[in-house]
Amino acid sequence: ADEDGWNTWDFILKQDTNSDGLISLEEFKTFALARQKKLESIFDSIDKDGNGYLEEKDIEQALIQYGLKATKSKIHQFLETLDENKDGKISFREFQELTMLFPRIEVDQILSSAINDLDFANNGIPKTDAKNMKPLNVFLSGGVAGLISRTSTAPADRIKIMMQAGGKNAKIGTVIRDILAEGGPMAFWRGNGANVIKIMPESAAKFYCYEFFKKKIIRDPTDVQIQERLLSGSLAGMTAQTAIYPMEVIKTRLAVSPPGTYTSIPNAFTKIVSGEGFGALYKGLGASNIGIIPYAGVDLAVYGTVKDMWVKKHPNCTPAWYETLCMGAFSSFVGQVVAYPLQLMRTKLQSSGLPGRPVYGGMSDVIRDVLKEEGFLGFYRGIGPNFMKGIPAVAIGYLSYEKAKEFFSRVLP
Repeated sequence: ADEDGWNTWDFILKQDTNSDGLISLEEFKTFALARQKKLESIFDSIDKDGNGYLEEKDIEQALIQYGLKATKSKIHQFLETLDENKDGKISFREFQELTMLFPRIEVDQILSSAINDLDFANNGIPKTDAKNMKPLNVFLSGGVAGLISRTSTAPADRIKIMMQAGGKNAKIGTVIRDILAEGGPMAFWRGNGANVIKIMPESAAKFYCYEFFKKKIIRDPTDVQIQERLLSGSLAGMTAQTAIYPMEVIKTRLAVSPPGTYTSIPNAFTKIVSGEGFGALYKGLGASNIGIIPYAGVDLAVYGTVKDMWVKKHPNCTPAWYETLCMGAFSSFVGQVVAYPLQLMRTKLQSSGLPGRPVYGGMSDVIRDVLKEEGFLGFYRGIGPNFMKGIPAVAIGYLSYEKAKEFFSRVLP
């Protein structure tokens, strides 16, 4: 109810002209057409320059005309609440979506509500993300996010893998010099082709599976519990990781093997299978899935939780690009701290037996070796470069995913 005791639902029921307790389609159409005509008249009366948009100067003039006062910050907040696409101005569609179900619509009442900081979202048409959540949109957006994020952070990824595989004597400065000596600056992108081929379907599958499992697991979409997000994220990460794991092994071999060991992705595949058997393509999968369960679960759960908190605090608004980056960076940091030791064990198992690398029979061998040679902190060797690569990669990935969803929602049917 508003300050005069009006309730939106009571107002809607008043449209039941034949008093049968139901609102028929014809009754709703009659109401909607009349309301749209009234809103067009109000919009035009505020839009003084007739450019089809409401801007800050239009609101200021309307306030003066109706004898109302508001600070610059309140006017800005009012515009931000209605400005769905963040272009700095209000279209009629944006204005209509928020005011269509207002019990009373007059210029002074709408503006007065803004001044009194009433919650416009309670009376507006509910915002849905149904088009953005279409399976094809989610899948394509996830693939684009993987491509952009991994290519932009490939150098840090190569440094991280070399440090993980190299043991306690691997120093970041030495690793960088060794990579440059191999082939100059472009050597930092060695193995990135396999990385991209691997990460695009993995990222696409991860986001798609996350939305799929959320629909199956979440009981109340309006009150999502953290454990529901964790379980959905864990299952999504494990499913995506298992599907593309052979490419993860090939990517790691290309990154850490001496130059000339493998000449291409198909060559690496052929050599691994012929020399070690098909099972070698899944070496370390157990450790990888054990690692991805907490990482993907925590990462996706933290990002979703933080984003939902932001949306609740800023109804009808979309986070700015830098806010999305910060959300993604924070979720990645938390996820990496939880899961990094298992990622390190996975890398050691994947590079097991290569020239100059130890041979491990399984996770227990890796644990004993790390504890013996480096102690507990050895499980976090390379986490610095991993933060350098992982935090921006995930942050860029989430930003790319959100922007790609917006793009595909416009171009896809």
